[in-house]
Amino acid sequence: MQRLTTLTIQYYRSLLLYNITFTFLCIVLVAFGAGINLVSIFFSKIIGFLSAAGLHYYSSANTYFYYRNAGITIRRLYFYAFLVDLAAFTLIALLINLCSRLF
Repeated sequence: MQRLTTLTIQYYRSLLLYNITFTFLCIVLVAFGAGINLVSIFFSKIIGFLSAAGLHYYSSANTYFYYRNAGITIRRLYFYAFLVDLAAFTLIALLINLCSRLF
């Protein structure tokens, strides 16, 4: 389990910049369109993660051999990286919401 956690964090770290960029772009596009609510933010998070994973898959396809040789399937790696991303996003959203209510 420790190896799975370490490999998932390594993979997620390589996606982090792409993921933040695509998620922010989706939130900006939604904000100018229909306004921001919980469903649109979650949808933007999914689109951002899938775009980042697709761009990483296209540009760094040979790095996936490292994870396959470690015994982790790509679907499992995507799933766990998405869970890490969703947990971080939820924590940040809760902190922002808490700070906005306090101040």
